[in-house]
Amino acid sequence: MLHRFFITIMGVCSLALGAQEVKFGEINLEDLNATEYINDTEANAVILYKKVNSYFITNGGNSRLVTEVHERIKIFNKDGFEHATKEISLYKNRSSEETVSKLKALTFNLIDGKAVETELDKENIFKTEASYYYNKVNFTMPNVQEGSILDITYRLNSPFIWNIDSFVFQYEIPVKQLVAEIRTPKGFNFKKTPKGEFFVYPKVSTATDHRIGMDVVKTAYHLNNVPALKEEKYVDNIDNYRSGVLFELVSVDLPGYFRSYSQSWADVAKTIGNTDDYKNELDKTRAFDDELDAVLSGLPSKKDKMDGIFKYVKDQLTWNEMDGKYFFNGLKKTWKEKKGNAADINLSLVAMLRYAGLNANPVLISTKDNRVPYFPTVDGLNYVIAYVKLDGTDYFLDATHEFSDVNILPIRDYNWRGILINNPDKVWRIVDLKQPKKAVKMFVLDAIVHDDGTTDGTVKARLSNHFAMNFREEFKNLDEEEYVADLEVKYGNIEISEHSVQKLKDFKGGVTEEFKFYDEEGAEMMNGKLFLKPLEFLTMEENPFKTEKRQYPVDFGFPFKNSFMVNYTLPEGYTVESVPEGLRMKIPGDLGTFTYMVKVTASKLNILVNYEINQSIVYPENYDFLKEFYKQIITKEAEPLVLSKITNGNSQSTTGGR
Repeated sequence: MLHRFFITIMGVCSLALGAQEVKFGEINLEDLNATEYINDTEANAVILYKKVNSYFITNGGNSRLVTEVHERIKIFNKDGFEHATKEISLYKNRSSEETVSKLKALTFNLIDGKAVETELDKENIFKTEASYYYNKVNFTMPNVQEGSILDITYRLNSPFIWNIDSFVFQYEIPVKQLVAEIRTPKGFNFKKTPKGEFFVYPKVSTATDHRIGMDVVKTAYHLNNVPALKEEKYVDNIDNYRSGVLFELVSVDLPGYFRSYSQSWADVAKTIGNTDDYKNELDKTRAFDDELDAVLSGLPSKKDKMDGIFKYVKDQLTWNEMDGKYFFNGLKKTWKEKKGNAADINLSLVAMLRYAGLNANPVLISTKDNRVPYFPTVDGLNYVIAYVKLDGTDYFLDATHEFSDVNILPIRDYNWRGILINNPDKVWRIVDLKQPKKAVKMFVLDAIVHDDGTTDGTVKARLSNHFAMNFREEFKNLDEEEYVADLEVKYGNIEISEHSVQKLKDFKGGVTEEFKFYDEEGAEMMNGKLFLKPLEFLTMEENPFKTEKRQYPVDFGFPFKNSFMVNYTLPEGYTVESVPEGLRMKIPGDLGTFTYMVKVTASKLNILVNYEINQSIVYPENYDFLKEFYKQIITKEAEPLVLSKITNGNSQSTTGGR
């Protein structure tokens, strides 16, 4: 913590150096000749300069927020080529959208000691609809080579004048120099919320802006030598930890006028709840009532009706992969076309559940790819699911995913809490999503050990909850022969036969996978003895947590338990010489447990291994415990079971855990 504090102080001190003006298209040969970045010699690329300048303009009574962007990137090697493809996100709603203009881009290469430029052709700039809320502008820089410099400039025009995009200070590659400035009308008070590891105090001044005819407050951030944001395994959304600053309009204070814009999540819920989608559209049941009556017939209990409606919606409607808290099609068009965005599907689900007499309401959420909202805002929510309160029990449902179930939501949904919009009862509040059930993966491996070191046998695996959901999702579009071939390689080049999977296409219950195997290297032969791995080819061999320290929480997505029952039949003429000691281990705070037991009989070896993580998220302060936990698992599973030949008709003594 102290180390990070000093890094932050050094970053702030660098502000005293100021920022040199950098003009588009004017580069120097020193940068073009550079082969590495001195502050991060392993970087594949570096942002030499980035400037973001935001200000307001008025034209014909219409106001806009304009953001000018200039970015210059140095590419060191082929691994840095990915930074030559750029994507600009443009927010939109039903009536307005952001646009990009004045986009110019140049690639500079060093040829015969001179800088030679290649201009981006406008025909290679593409605009696409990415989701209900966003368009994307994409382009790839031309003639990119090792050593290239990319110079890019454009202007963003936004009608959403009070929804100021966050300033981003940290990227996947280091930043040599960054300038971020915004001019806001004096009296319009914005709360500036820092995020991430590096906090920088801005320089604040006032001036007159003739573009709007008002005094403005200029807030400027100048940074030098910002380190890259390093990806780590099991991170929910790296943007949650990216250094920057968020802007929120909290009040307008002008002579003779004051208005507060500060709001609670209840205020946000009321605002959304008062829109036509939530106030009126959910009551338009004529789109489905005849069909639903047939579905409901023969379903006696409310729980049966909930399950039946959920299945019916999943069977009838297809998600178009677009998020949404508002209808894209509306109820009638959704049921006519049998597809829609997340709101089309899950608000239809809410309407049907209400029609069946259930206490059902929408719950607004921010999915993992939308980050965690830092303050109450309508725009911070991008998705809606269904919520049912039945006999004192909470049920959450998301019908967009083919293999989701009641209270088993797609992992993307488990990001934060939810905002309940209960218009009939006039209840608008935060609700806690029911955390994922523990997913269990259980393996039973029966193996016959032969005196030449080969093994053969059967494996039966049963997966529940999110393990089952993920398996179904991954397997559904795979060719089984290719899957089995990949599985053979994954398990150390074993041979697999008679592979089968049960309940693959269902969304309820677990998945069962079975196969026979032959392992040519099942046991290692040495000095007349056989050395077996306790879990055969199911052994964990690599610790997923290798870094010395962890900056971000570890997000497993869901709590889980992995259970292994391995039963070895010994070859004739062999006995057990030694087995590892048994072990029971816990992570402090009951975060996880590990159990290892071995049982020996005359011709059998039975190994039981369980390890489980009891929470979806493990915070950085417990990272050392988690890392050591996995280290101990790997160490224990690597300890061999030793078989030796029986001599003179007598069995040798056995040591180890029982």
